[in-house]
Formats: sequence, C-alpha cells, structure tokens
Amino acid sequence: MIAIRDVLFPTDLSPESDRAFDHARFLAERFGASLTLYHAVQVPDHRFAHWAFAHEHDVWERAEREARACLERRAETLRVSHRVIVERQVSIPHAVVDLIRAYQPDLTVLATHGRHGLGHLLVGSVAEQVVEHAFRPVLCVREPDHGAALPFRRLLVPTDLSVASSLAFPMAAYFARTFGAEVVVLHVTPEPTLATLSGIPDPMPRPAAANEAKVRDFCRPSFGDLAFDVRLDSGSVANHIVKVAGEERADLVIMATRGHDSLGDKILGSNTERVVRHSPCPVLVG
Repeated sequence: MIAIRDVLFPTDLSPESDRAFDHARFLAERFGASLTLYHAVQVPDHRFAHWAFAHEHDVWERAEREARACLERRAETLRVSHRVIVERQVSIPHAVVDLIRAYQPDLTVLATHGRHGLGHLLVGSVAEQVVEHAFRPVLCVREPDHGAALPFRRLLVPTDLSVASSLAFPMAAYFARTFGAEVVVLHVTPEPTLATLSGIPDPMPRPAAANEAKVRDFCRPSFGDLAFDVRLDSGSVANHIVKVAGEERADLVIMATRGHDSLGDKILGSNTERVVRHSPCPVLVG
C-alpha cells in the first residue's frame, strides 16, 4: 500500500527551489504529511589544513543563520507538522542522499535546474544524483512549459513492460486516484543500436514492439478499475517520453529507474536521468 506521511524538501534557496516548495507544501497538506525543510551550507573538506579556512567560519555561521531564518519564514505558512534542518556539508548531493537513507521519507521534493554542458556530464545535477542513489521516491520539479502543474490533472506513465518499470505503477495509481487525474501509459519500442544494425549481437536484446492490448494487460493488475489511455511509439526512449509529455500537456511524469544499462548510459545518463534533465514538466521517480 502506498502512503505519503513524511515529505522531505531539500532546497538551495534558489527561485527554482521556491517553486519546488509550492509542490512540497501542496503535497504535504493534501496527504496530511509532515514536512522537513533542509538546507546544507557547503564548506571545504576539513581533511585539508584547517588554517586555510579559519577566516571563513564567520561566513559559514552567517550563511547558516540566514538559511535557517529563510526556511523558518517559509514554515510559518504551513498547516502541517514540520521541522527545519540546516547544517554544514562538504558535498550537497551526498548530504541529501545520506539524509534520505537515514530519514526514509515517503517522498522527497526538490528542484531540478536542468544544467547542460560538460559540467553536467561530469557531475550531473543534485536532483539526478539523488535519483540515482537515494532508492526512494523523488519528485524533481520543473514548471511545465504549458503552464502550472498543480494539482496534477494529467499523468504520463512510461513503461518498457519490465518488472522494474512496473514499480512506479502503484504510485501512479495513488496520485491518479488522489487528484482525479487522467493517466496516459506510454510504451516506446527502443530503436536498434548501431552495433545491432552492423550485425553485432546485442548483449541486451531489445523487446519486440508491443500492441495496446499487451500494454493494458501488463498495467491492469496495478491500476485495477482505474481508466487509462495507451500510447505506442518507437525510437529513442528518453526523447520520446519528453516529446509525449509535451504533446499530452502532462502535469507529471511518473516512472521508475533501472540504473545504468550500457556504456552510453554511464556517459550520458540513464533514460530516467535524461527525462529528469529535459522533461517539460515535473518527474516523479518511484
């Protein structure tokens, strides 16, 4: 059974995080969940010589005070139980992942900045690193290109008909029933790899194209009597999920992550990470 009783909201105090806070507050109040507001002040690794950072302690203390005051002002607007955590950390992504693993929130809500370029390929965004390593539901918030997402009236649920992809179905059904949302299930048949086209056997065979009946039969045990539409497509999986999210004017994409499946994924990121990076609306990774 899916239930959301604890929501974690990590923030870097940016305008993007302000919009993510609206989602965290909305969901916490809708589900009657407690909300934790978290900010980490980044500091140098103190394994290095302390004398090199002595003059920075006042700066870090001031940053902590200002961050706490900012989060407490936000918390004053909440109608649910809440707490504020501000601390110093060397690595922001590691700090958020460690907190999620220790706290085990039912949902983490954070902004994604969609960073591009070499820096993104090397380190990724905080949101993507949290999605990859937290192993808990994470809502990555970016306001839709076509307008405000709340209160989630149209959901896009991608599936490759694997058991791993179906792990997101209970959360999708939970959101659909809670918000009375329409559901579109999307199946994309992957395009063949360059190696396959060259006649080299694929170590991870691509599934055959599915028809609508097969997709419905696969989803029905999780969705029960919940109505849903089915879309079929073929090509680049991540690109088509992003494209269909825009075409369907989705308020939220709900999908599972399967980690890194190939060398290309290790360089460019998994399909889930690519969708988080480029989606025109928020993405909930369950």
